Amino acid sequence: MPAEARAAWSTESPWTQIRPYIAERLAIGLDRLDAALWLEARELRLRAGREVRLVGAGGKDRVVGPAVSRDDLEHCLEHLTGHSRYAWEEELAQGYLTIPGGHRVGIAGNWSAPGTGSRAVRHVAALNYRIARSITGPAAALASRVSHGGRPLATVLVGPPGCGKTTLLRDLVRAASDGLYGWRGHQVSLVDERAEIAACHAGLPGHDVGARTDVLDGLPKTLGMRMALRALGPEILATDEIGGEEDAQAVLDCAYAGVTVLATVHAASLEELRLRPSIALLMREGVFHRQVLLGAEPRPGTILRVEDESGRAIGAVAR
Repeated sequence: MPAEARAAWSTESPWTQIRPYIAERLAIGLDRLDAALWLEARELRLRAGREVRLVGAGGKDRVVGPAVSRDDLEHCLEHLTGHSRYAWEEELAQGYLTIPGGHRVGIAGNWSAPGTGSRAVRHVAALNYRIARSITGPAAALASRVSHGGRPLATVLVGPPGCGKTTLLRDLVRAASDGLYGWRGHQVSLVDERAEIAACHAGLPGHDVGARTDVLDGLPKTLGMRMALRALGPEILATDEIGGEEDAQAVLDCAYAGVTVLATVHAASLEELRLRPSIALLMREGVFHRQVLLGAEPRPGTILRVEDESGRAIGAVAR
């Protein structure tokens, strides 16, 4: 397997963490990049037959290296799997790997067809290194409006993709766990189906999600929530992107057990949220005491509106 896992919310630059998982021919050239580029970088994209591209703020990308060969991509995958693809078969079947630092590497190419006994990548055509950053502090302006008596209230974060829901959820989890922003510390279970919140590598978080947080990584949300209820004794349970009926029922199970749920939902507005049958059920049952609408302008994480379960606005809009 790749290098020994560790809690990786360190001060290392993204390039320092990513470099061991890049083919040496490409890494030598990327070593020469200005450090400031890595501070803004969001993705490093390697595509067979195309130049290396670094994607920065606002989705702007630039060519930063030579054309990538098939051999380069195979060497990258060898580094990513520690020269043992078989050991990472389950992770590869999801189409990505997570490396220390919480960086996720997406894989494109030719895959074995479903139903053939395994889903394996046979020929790699592209790799996308999504650069993770553990941003702390975004929940500070929201904490007083989604809590009572030092305890978080059940809260759903709502917004379209790219509006900062996962980043804000991560900081709420950290605050609930460590007792920040005027809250008391609580036992937290984090069900992280796609490894986007804690960004675990070999079971250890790549982001700081708090000292009292237990992470269930890579499990379907419904299974993870019920496992946490049975075995981990959470006061707070957090998960990302609830949507279907099974998700809603698992959230209800948590609420009926007296556990406070923090979650995110994809929706363009609070009105759209209430039109979804599964989420409407949760609203009727009064599961979420706070609904927070987020936007991406002027920056991701902008709080557009906070409502209680009756639809009454809570506090002023934060900018």
